[in-house]
Amino acid sequence: MDKTRTVLVEIGVEELPHEIIPDTISQFARAYSDNLSECYISFESMESFSTPRRLGLLVKGVCEVQNVFVEEKRGPGIEKAYTSEGKPTKALIGFLRANEADEKDVIIKEINGKKYVFIEKKRGGEKTINLLPVILKRSLERIIFPKTMKWEKSGLLFSRPIRWVIYMFGYEVVPFDLAGVKSSNFTFGHRIYFDKPERIKEPNLYKRELLSLKVIVDRDERKSRIQDELNRICEKNNFEVPGSASILLDYNTDLTEYPNLVLCRFEEEFLELPEEVLISEMVHHQYYFPLVEKSSGKLSNNFVVVSNIEDNRETSGGYERVLRARLNDGKFFFEEDKKRHFSTYREILKKVTFHEKLGSMDEKVNRIEKISEILCSHLGLDDKEREYSLTAASLCKNDLVTQMVGEFPELQGIMGYYYAKASGYPDEVAVGIKEHYLPRFAGDDIPKSISGMIVGIADKLDNILGIFSIGIRPRGSKDPFALRRSVFGIIRIIIDKRLTLSLRKLIDDVLPLYKQSTGMIDDIREFITTRIRSIFEEFGFKYDEIDATQMKVLDDVYESYRKLVALHSMRDNPEFNDLLIAFKRMANIIEKLEVYKVDEDLFTEKEEIALYRYFKDKKDEIERHIGSGNYEEVFKILSTFKPYVDSFFDNVLVMEEDEKLRNNRLSMLKEIIDVFSDVIDFSKIVPSSTTC
Repeated sequence: MDKTRTVLVEIGVEELPHEIIPDTISQFARAYSDNLSECYISFESMESFSTPRRLGLLVKGVCEVQNVFVEEKRGPGIEKAYTSEGKPTKALIGFLRANEADEKDVIIKEINGKKYVFIEKKRGGEKTINLLPVILKRSLERIIFPKTMKWEKSGLLFSRPIRWVIYMFGYEVVPFDLAGVKSSNFTFGHRIYFDKPERIKEPNLYKRELLSLKVIVDRDERKSRIQDELNRICEKNNFEVPGSASILLDYNTDLTEYPNLVLCRFEEEFLELPEEVLISEMVHHQYYFPLVEKSSGKLSNNFVVVSNIEDNRETSGGYERVLRARLNDGKFFFEEDKKRHFSTYREILKKVTFHEKLGSMDEKVNRIEKISEILCSHLGLDDKEREYSLTAASLCKNDLVTQMVGEFPELQGIMGYYYAKASGYPDEVAVGIKEHYLPRFAGDDIPKSISGMIVGIADKLDNILGIFSIGIRPRGSKDPFALRRSVFGIIRIIIDKRLTLSLRKLIDDVLPLYKQSTGMIDDIREFITTRIRSIFEEFGFKYDEIDATQMKVLDDVYESYRKLVALHSMRDNPEFNDLLIAFKRMANIIEKLEVYKVDEDLFTEKEEIALYRYFKDKKDEIERHIGSGNYEEVFKILSTFKPYVDSFFDNVLVMEEDEKLRNNRLSMLKEIIDVFSDVIDFSKIVPSSTTC
């Protein structure tokens, strides 16, 4: 049995940005594992560790000697390798010399009917410790960071400066030099409590040794420690953490090496501020956990901080002073902003640029108002709904120039709600201002109010048409103006609100607001149609289902979606899938067919008579369900055709030599296909085994 050892790698760095740590250590572990395999070095298991100051790997059961493997190399074809007398040519001699081989090493193999010269050589068997330096070097080079920096003469690019490197193979230190830092078996403990290097006696003691140095290197253990302590504090004090703060668990896990939770509080007077202001400050700026009272559901003036040091008398006071200063600023901004009537902020928007080629934010709001008015007409809103929507549209960006949103950009829309309410606007207007940014991401809420829905669609459509009108298109993964997200938001609203709305007509009516460029309308339609397809794929629908039901998606997104849902729900039935393939066969047969009137007197086979009679019996019912949008029933009726269709194709020759019989049968198939044409394009269906 091969002897094995444990490899320990620790890359000590200046504090890494918390948001990149999980991906960085994942890349590092994957790259190191791949490099071991590429060097034919066997190992049993790998653990990865990460903190803000270190990236670590513990690889157990690493063989001391590289595996022996056979390396095969192909040379020239046999006709070029040997003369007609069977002697080696210059081509073969050169090939053998380059690979340090002799003619006795030659093997002849055939590939695609042609014979080639090959040589096989045993490789490997080298000591693992000699290969480990290059494995680590290659692994670190494979890590991709969002941003990198240089800090020393070698010019190594890394996210943060490297300060120490542990590289051990069992008890032995692996010689390695990275950015002027030589490998050793010394690490550094918690920055506050330990300022001298500490020796790691052997790799398998790594976690225990670091814990004694006040460092929990296992990310999952740190995360569990934070979660358990947070639960304990909440249960003891009858609190709970609001859902908006759930991101903080991961944030704080990657911000600390030895997390300890501290219960703090701020003055009750700050509870007079909007809850969103308080939560935003704690969650997005300080990474503090806000707490809600279980009994009332109201925000408490208590909060929890994840500290990187053990609690002491000074800890909570320091965190409270930091938050108090920020909340005082928020209170000042809130009171100052309310001194002006909310409508007066519109004038300031004239000085704020939306895009140099599209004008100011005030000009953008002008377009949003006009689009909102067109949209109200398309949806047939009543006078009151129209009034609320257009008022919300005129005010929707005013809060961008308030002091509060200047300090807390994530509160745009939310502060508009509070300032509109303070200025006496109806709830319907204020809510529309708040909701028009929704949905901001997948899984986010959509506007509940009509005004939020109208202004939200108008704002997003202006983003798309405006950016297209100045000749900018999303390319590949690059979408600097988040136009794909704008399409996603519009589609989510249409589907969730069940809107009967023609995007094609809406776009046509809105386009005159922009300076159009040649081909703009076609580009926009293609972009939106392609994005809708991607959205439906993200929803979990199969590509052929989408192709088969989205013929007129821009004319009515919601109806197209309903057709897709109905088809998808039937695809679990294998017999229905078989029927779809049979109808696809029909569609292919009748493609480009000249239409003839079906003559029942020309039917000669009982199977064609049965199929056509069954179709005629069901035709009115099918058309009635299509007219009422009851697509589930349409597909249920379609499924009942299976025995008639199967019997027809099993017993009737469609492409009959007699032209009249052939045309009559083809015309029957076309008539059957055509009645379903507004619901499904059978030609787009593929066998279920090939769909994804």
